[in-house]
Amino acid sequence: DGEKKAKKEKKEKKEKKQKGSDDDSDDGDKSGDNSADKDDQSLKFDDPETKDVVGAITSLVESKGGKAKAEDIFEEVRMHQLAKLFDHKVRLYIILEALCGDRMDAKSLLEHKKVVKHLIENGKMPAADILWTFDAYLSQNGSAAKGFPMVLKAIYDEDWANESSIMAYYNDDEGSGAPGFDEAKKVAAPFLKWLATAGSDDDDDDDDDDDEDSD
Repeated sequence: DGEKKAKKEKKEKKEKKQKGSDDDSDDGDKSGDNSADKDDQSLKFDDPETKDVVGAITSLVESKGGKAKAEDIFEEVRMHQLAKLFDHKVRLYIILEALCGDRMDAKSLLEHKKVVKHLIENGKMPAADILWTFDAYLSQNGSAAKGFPMVLKAIYDEDWANESSIMAYYNDDEGSGAPGFDEAKKVAAPFLKWLATAGSDDDDDDDDDDDEDSD
Protein backbone atom coordinates (compact mmCIF):
# COMPACT_ATOMS: atom_id res chain seq x y z
CA ASP A 1 0.00 0.00 0.00
CA GLY A 2 2.81 2.36 0.87
CA GLU A 3 4.39 1.74 -2.53
CA LYS A 4 1.08 2.41 -4.33
CA LYS A 5 0.63 5.63 -2.37
CA ALA A 6 4.14 6.79 -3.26
CA LYS A 7 3.52 6.06 -6.95
CA LYS A 8 0.22 7.94 -6.82
CA GLU A 9 1.85 10.98 -5.22
CA LYS A 10 4.65 10.88 -7.77
CA LYS A 11 2.10 10.75 -10.61
CA GLU A 12 0.12 13.66 -9.16
CA LYS A 13 3.31 15.66 -8.72
CA LYS A 14 4.28 14.99 -12.33
CA GLU A 15 0.85 16.04 -13.60
CA LYS A 16 0.97 19.18 -11.48
CA LYS A 17 4.40 20.06 -12.85
CA GLN A 18 3.17 19.46 -16.40
CA LYS A 19 0.17 21.70 -15.77
CA GLY A 20 2.45 24.37 -14.37
CA SER A 21 4.58 24.36 -17.50
CA ASP A 22 1.42 24.56 -19.62
CA ASP A 23 0.30 27.55 -17.58
CA ASP A 24 3.69 29.17 -18.07
CA SER A 25 3.46 28.70 -21.83
CA ASP A 26 -0.03 30.17 -21.78
CA ASP A 27 1.31 33.19 -19.92
CA GLY A 28 4.05 33.50 -22.51
CA ASP A 29 1.48 33.48 -25.28
CA LYS A 30 -0.58 36.04 -23.43
CA SER A 31 2.38 38.33 -22.95
CA GLY A 32 3.08 38.05 -26.67
CA ASP A 33 -0.52 38.95 -27.38
CA ASN A 34 -0.26 41.89 -25.01
CA SER A 35 2.80 43.12 -26.87
CA ALA A 36 0.94 42.88 -30.17
CA ASP A 37 -2.06 44.62 -28.61
CA LYS A 38 0.21 47.40 -27.43
CA ASP A 39 1.47 47.93 -30.98
CA ASP A 40 -2.11 47.96 -32.25
CA GLN A 41 -3.09 50.51 -29.62
CA SER A 42 -0.25 52.94 -30.38
CA LEU A 43 -1.33 56.05 -32.23
CA LYS A 44 -0.78 56.07 -36.00
CA PHE A 45 -0.13 59.18 -38.07
CA ASP A 46 -3.50 58.94 -39.82
CA ASP A 47 -5.61 58.14 -36.74
CA PRO A 48 -8.36 60.69 -36.03
CA GLU A 49 -6.96 61.11 -32.52
CA THR A 50 -3.67 62.31 -33.99
CA LYS A 51 -5.49 65.44 -35.16
CA ASP A 52 -6.35 66.17 -31.53
CA VAL A 53 -2.66 66.19 -30.65
CA VAL A 54 -1.90 68.38 -33.67
CA GLY A 55 -4.61 70.75 -32.44
CA ALA A 56 -3.10 70.85 -28.95
CA ILE A 57 0.33 71.79 -30.33
CA THR A 58 -1.21 74.40 -32.63
CA SER A 59 -3.08 75.92 -29.68
CA LEU A 60 0.13 76.11 -27.67
CA VAL A 61 1.92 77.95 -30.48
CA GLU A 62 -1.01 80.33 -31.01
CA SER A 63 -1.18 81.07 -27.28
CA LYS A 64 2.41 82.31 -27.50
CA GLY A 65 1.64 84.56 -30.46
CA GLY A 66 3.25 82.10 -32.86
CA LYS A 67 6.55 82.33 -31.02
CA ALA A 68 6.51 79.33 -28.69
CA LYS A 69 9.93 78.15 -27.59
CA ALA A 70 11.23 74.96 -29.19
CA GLU A 71 11.69 73.49 -25.70
CA ASP A 72 8.04 74.16 -24.79
CA ILE A 73 6.80 72.59 -28.02
CA PHE A 74 8.99 69.56 -27.45
CA GLU A 75 7.74 69.12 -23.88
CA GLU A 76 4.12 69.38 -25.01
CA VAL A 77 4.42 66.77 -27.75
CA ARG A 78 6.52 64.56 -25.48
CA MET A 79 3.76 64.62 -22.86
CA HIS A 80 1.22 63.49 -25.46
CA GLN A 81 3.65 60.83 -26.70
CA LEU A 82 3.92 59.29 -23.24
CA ALA A 83 0.15 59.31 -22.82
CA LYS A 84 -0.78 57.98 -26.26
CA LEU A 85 2.23 55.76 -27.03
CA PHE A 86 3.14 56.94 -30.51
CA ASP A 87 6.60 56.51 -32.03
CA HIS A 88 9.13 59.16 -33.04
CA LYS A 89 7.95 59.18 -36.66
CA VAL A 90 4.41 60.05 -35.59
CA ARG A 91 5.83 62.61 -33.16
CA LEU A 92 7.68 64.39 -35.97
CA TYR A 93 4.63 64.10 -38.23
CA ILE A 94 2.49 65.84 -35.60
CA ILE A 95 4.98 68.70 -35.37
CA LEU A 96 5.08 69.14 -39.16
CA GLU A 97 1.28 69.29 -39.26
CA ALA A 98 1.04 71.66 -36.30
CA LEU A 99 3.81 74.07 -37.29
CA CYS A 100 3.66 74.02 -41.09
CA GLY A 101 -0.06 73.55 -41.67
CA ASP A 102 -1.24 71.88 -44.86
CA ARG A 103 1.12 73.67 -47.26
CA MET A 104 4.58 72.99 -45.93
CA ASP A 105 7.41 74.39 -48.02
CA ALA A 106 11.11 74.90 -47.37
CA LYS A 107 10.50 78.35 -45.87
CA SER A 108 7.94 77.21 -43.30
CA LEU A 109 10.01 74.14 -42.45
CA LEU A 110 13.18 76.14 -41.85
CA GLU A 111 11.30 78.64 -39.70
CA HIS A 112 10.81 75.77 -37.28
CA LYS A 113 14.06 73.93 -37.88
CA LYS A 114 15.15 74.25 -34.26
CA VAL A 115 12.31 72.10 -32.93
CA VAL A 116 12.45 69.72 -35.93
CA LYS A 117 16.18 69.23 -35.41
CA HIS A 118 15.64 68.65 -31.69
CA LEU A 119 13.04 65.95 -32.38
CA ILE A 120 15.30 64.23 -34.90
CA GLU A 121 18.34 64.29 -32.64
CA ASN A 122 16.45 63.40 -29.47
CA GLY A 123 14.82 60.44 -31.19
CA LYS A 124 18.08 59.45 -32.92
CA MET A 125 15.98 59.15 -36.07
CA PRO A 126 17.68 57.48 -39.04
CA ALA A 127 17.30 59.11 -42.45
CA ALA A 128 14.75 56.50 -43.59
CA ASP A 129 12.44 57.36 -40.68
CA ILE A 130 12.77 61.08 -41.35
CA LEU A 131 11.94 60.66 -45.04
CA TRP A 132 9.07 58.31 -44.13
CA THR A 133 7.59 61.07 -41.98
CA PHE A 134 7.79 63.73 -44.68
CA ASP A 135 6.25 61.33 -47.21
CA ALA A 136 3.45 60.55 -44.74
CA TYR A 137 2.85 64.28 -44.36
CA LEU A 138 2.60 64.61 -48.16
CA SER A 139 0.11 61.72 -48.28
CA GLN A 140 -2.24 63.77 -46.09
CA ASN A 141 -1.49 67.18 -47.61
CA GLY A 142 -1.52 67.07 -51.39
CA SER A 143 -1.35 70.86 -51.58
CA ALA A 144 2.24 70.65 -50.31
CA ALA A 145 3.38 68.71 -53.40
CA LYS A 146 4.59 71.77 -55.29
CA GLY A 147 7.07 72.75 -52.59
CA PHE A 148 8.15 69.20 -51.74
CA PRO A 149 11.36 69.13 -53.84
CA MET A 150 12.67 72.17 -51.96
CA VAL A 151 11.59 70.62 -48.67
CA LEU A 152 13.82 67.65 -49.49
CA LYS A 153 16.63 70.04 -50.37
CA ALA A 154 16.21 71.69 -46.97
CA ILE A 155 16.41 68.25 -45.32
CA TYR A 156 19.61 67.62 -47.28
CA ASP A 157 21.09 71.07 -46.56
CA GLU A 158 20.41 70.68 -42.83
CA ASP A 159 22.15 67.27 -42.86
CA TRP A 160 19.05 65.50 -41.55
CA ALA A 161 19.56 63.03 -44.40
CA ASN A 162 22.63 62.75 -46.60
CA GLU A 163 22.83 62.19 -50.34
CA SER A 164 23.31 58.41 -50.23
CA SER A 165 20.40 57.95 -47.80
CA ILE A 166 18.04 60.05 -49.92
CA MET A 167 19.05 58.35 -53.16
CA ALA A 168 18.73 54.90 -51.60
CA TYR A 169 15.32 55.72 -50.15
CA TYR A 170 13.82 57.02 -53.38
CA ASN A 171 15.88 55.83 -56.35
CA ASP A 172 16.57 52.38 -54.90
CA ASP A 173 13.00 52.19 -53.58
CA GLU A 174 13.97 51.50 -49.96
CA GLY A 175 10.89 53.47 -48.97
CA SER A 176 8.57 51.53 -51.28
CA GLY A 177 5.25 50.73 -49.64
CA ALA A 178 5.50 53.58 -47.14
CA PRO A 179 2.61 56.06 -47.02
CA GLY A 180 2.99 58.76 -49.66
CA PHE A 181 6.15 57.22 -51.11
CA ASP A 182 5.01 56.97 -54.73
CA GLU A 183 3.73 60.54 -54.81
CA ALA A 184 6.82 61.85 -53.02
CA LYS A 185 9.17 60.09 -55.43
CA LYS A 186 7.25 61.47 -58.38
CA VAL A 187 7.20 65.11 -57.26
CA ALA A 188 10.76 64.90 -55.92
CA ALA A 189 12.16 63.96 -59.34
CA PRO A 190 13.70 67.41 -60.06
CA PHE A 191 15.51 67.43 -56.73
CA LEU A 192 16.67 63.82 -57.07
CA LYS A 193 18.05 64.62 -60.51
CA TRP A 194 19.87 67.66 -59.12
CA LEU A 195 21.20 65.63 -56.20
CA ALA A 196 22.58 62.94 -58.50
CA THR A 197 24.30 65.63 -60.58
CA ALA A 198 25.59 67.48 -57.51
CA GLY A 199 26.95 64.21 -56.17
CA SER A 200 28.78 63.43 -59.39
CA ASP A 201 30.18 66.99 -59.49
CA ASP A 202 31.53 66.51 -55.98
CA ASP A 203 33.15 63.26 -57.08
CA ASP A 204 34.75 65.07 -60.03
CA ASP A 205 36.06 67.76 -57.70
CA ASP A 206 37.55 65.09 -55.46
CA ASP A 207 39.21 63.49 -58.49
CA ASP A 208 40.65 66.87 -59.51
CA ASP A 209 42.02 67.36 -56.00
CA ASP A 210 43.60 63.92 -56.14
CA ASP A 211 45.21 64.77 -59.49
CA GLU A 212 46.61 68.00 -58.08
CA ASP A 213 47.96 66.16 -55.05
CA SER A 214 49.67 63.61 -57.28
CA ASP A 215 51.29 66.44 -59.28
